[in-house]
Amino acid sequence: MLTEQEIPTPGTLEYRRTGSTRRYHPGYECKWATNTVVHILENREYMGCLVNFKTEKPSYKTKHSIENPIEKQAIFENHHEPIIDTQTWERVQELRKQRKRPNRYDEVGLFSGMLFCADCGSVMYQQRYQTDKRKQDCYICGNYKKRTHDCTAHFIRTDLLTAGVLSNLRKVTSYAAKYEARFMKLLIEQNEDGGKRRNAAKKKELEAAEKRIGELSAIFKRLYEDSVSGRISDERFTELSADYEAEQQELKERVARIQAELSKAQEATVNAEKFMNIVRKHMNFEELTHTLLREFVEKIVVHECSYDENGTRRQDIEIYYSFVGKVDLPE
Repeated sequence: MLTEQEIPTPGTLEYRRTGSTRRYHPGYECKWATNTVVHILENREYMGCLVNFKTEKPSYKTKHSIENPIEKQAIFENHHEPIIDTQTWERVQELRKQRKRPNRYDEVGLFSGMLFCADCGSVMYQQRYQTDKRKQDCYICGNYKKRTHDCTAHFIRTDLLTAGVLSNLRKVTSYAAKYEARFMKLLIEQNEDGGKRRNAAKKKELEAAEKRIGELSAIFKRLYEDSVSGRISDERFTELSADYEAEQQELKERVARIQAELSKAQEATVNAEKFMNIVRKHMNFEELTHTLLREFVEKIVVHECSYDENGTRRQDIEIYYSFVGKVDLPE
């Protein structure tokens, strides 16, 4: 994509700014190498981190450096202003881990690396069957295919899966475009398990707990002074201080829990806006492409099929959308 759009490479930009020809290749000013793109995608410095000890020399006798594993690097977070947020960076790493290798037909499946078995959690593999009458493309559970674990096939046809995902995606994007404010509120409530009223109550509870912690600190101080001056016995001081210390510890744990819940609520708002940005970017689409699917969807969980009393086959799938997870639209 970068090559097609004729975006200059970092080496080209360095040459234009400084005249350095170290990474400049005449005639290939906009020809991006895979390693360059990978380095950009995994660079933690873009999210505000300072990373030291990224490389080392195996010996003083050699001029060549080798890359250190992540556990040997020194990473200092919030060192400078980030240009991307942590969640976006982590989402990129998740996408890079997804299996997108060509299958035996030298094709990359539309759902490659995105389908997971609901029962064993295994990645699902693409299969293709061809008979005299028809050709059938499908996905089955990886553990079932390899016979490494006891699991069932969870067989699902690719055409039916594509139709189901596309239908759900159209419903979600259509509702979001028509009722944006309502949709944002829905996403936030589904992701934070509550709304503004609950957050207000949590903030009030947090203020009360922090106030009581301050009061207990003052009480500790007075108790200590009374113990030193002899106004209360050592035994009484130990008894009272133990009670107050236990209460204060419980309050501190409650404060930490409430702060985490409020942080999650704030995060839910940010995530909802991120998903809406994807919706605005793709308001009109005709088909499900690799790019579209991976922008909108984090993963798809496939359940085993079942049959009703009439013999009708039914199979459930769960679609986890990027940043917001499952989206349950109102009826």
